[in-house]
Amino acid sequence: MRVRWALCLAGAALSCVVARSALAACPWGFPVGDDPSSPAPLADNHPVGGMNLPEYGSHLGADFWSGGGCTDLGRTVYAVADGEIVEIVDALGSYLDVVVIRHDEPTIGPIYSMYGHIARDDSLAEGDLVAMRQPIGTIADVLAYFSPCHLHFELLNEAAYEQGPFCNGCANAGYHVSPGYDQQQGVSQGVAESGDAYLEVDDAIADNRWYYVDEFIAARLGRDCGPCEVIPPAGATLDETGACFGYGGDPQYWHIEDVGWDGSLRWTHTTDSAMVDNYGVWSFAFAEAGEYRLEVHVEDAFGGSTAAAYRLVHAGVEESIVLDQMAASGWAELGAFEFAAGEAQFLRLDDNTGEPFAQMIPLVFDAVRLTRLDGATTTTGGDADTSGANEGTAADAATNGDDATGDAGTNADTAATDPDDGSLPGTGAQAAGDDGCSCTSSGGRATALLVWVAPALRRRRRVA
Repeated sequence: MRVRWALCLAGAALSCVVARSALAACPWGFPVGDDPSSPAPLADNHPVGGMNLPEYGSHLGADFWSGGGCTDLGRTVYAVADGEIVEIVDALGSYLDVVVIRHDEPTIGPIYSMYGHIARDDSLAEGDLVAMRQPIGTIADVLAYFSPCHLHFELLNEAAYEQGPFCNGCANAGYHVSPGYDQQQGVSQGVAESGDAYLEVDDAIADNRWYYVDEFIAARLGRDCGPCEVIPPAGATLDETGACFGYGGDPQYWHIEDVGWDGSLRWTHTTDSAMVDNYGVWSFAFAEAGEYRLEVHVEDAFGGSTAAAYRLVHAGVEESIVLDQMAASGWAELGAFEFAAGEAQFLRLDDNTGEPFAQMIPLVFDAVRLTRLDGATTTTGGDADTSGANEGTAADAATNGDDATGDAGTNADTAATDPDDGSLPGTGAQAAGDDGCSCTSSGGRATALLVWVAPALRRRRRVA
């Protein structure tokens, strides 16, 4: 999806919103075929662990085709599950175009699907969210290198994606693309805690796994994962140690401390890279639609970024909220937002804030608090805390705009006022379109600057 962007700056808090899908990974389907439950009329004719030329070693992916030559030229290639495009490399030698999608798989964690020998959809960009069964390209003509024309498809874990082995020249070029074979290093078989079988390349990289494609997908056909946790009508606090927080990136740059809300937090350093390395996602599933105040907890010593850009997907729209973590202490308000009942809503924070890694600026990931503002069906007199600690936030005080938390002054008032009809601004026909971006004065109690910065959140498309 191509998205036009606008920079919205004014005295009042402003927001640009655009329709967007979510990051869920339920259910899965095959990357080719007339139905997601089967690759037919194609088949996996060269599965994980198979051999081709001896000098290549064990195959790390699945090759889908139905006949010789270029019988399958132009057949549609689909995303196997909901996720985010993290890498696009055009014209990568025999791989032709390559697309890599990251999926949040509840039973394992981050899983990366890699699609090679394709002509990818030109409208795709790194950072795009895609849905299961969304077309991402077509099988391309690879006869100059291999026969027949086919889709090369892999399912990798995070260690394999981030640390290799990589195809020839890929590591130096910054591409996280597998060589397709173990390159005669040897492989070991294993079974994950989820029950999924995998191959691990016998090299110096620990725990780099390639999953058996057919079995992995078949186990997840038609699956409904359900929410990590349902947020009650009055609101909730979701800690980074809970089931509703997920994170990814290079493990060596993640740090855990025994301070913060409920005695823990996670942090990393900022970067000015075009690519995201480390990131965190808080997933939301609401029992009841309504307006909620959204806050993040910032521990003084670990919130050093002045440009922490939170991506919020709520009620079918996406916004970017830039927070000065350095100026925050305790609970920092991001704003008041309308949320829909159910799932497909989340808050995400990436490490590429634009602040150089060399400056060693800490970026903190801790608890998130949601407080109902428009009259929950149940009044508890406090924050509905799902993590076992109650900080005593008064829902009725929050409704009147009072700060009942006692935290340091990060919840300053703004000139913005609540809209008369209580609706979310910028959700008219233009914002709901594929390319629309509507900038309007934001109602509620926003204290952080809301800026639509889609290009900064997208990694650059690379050409080999």
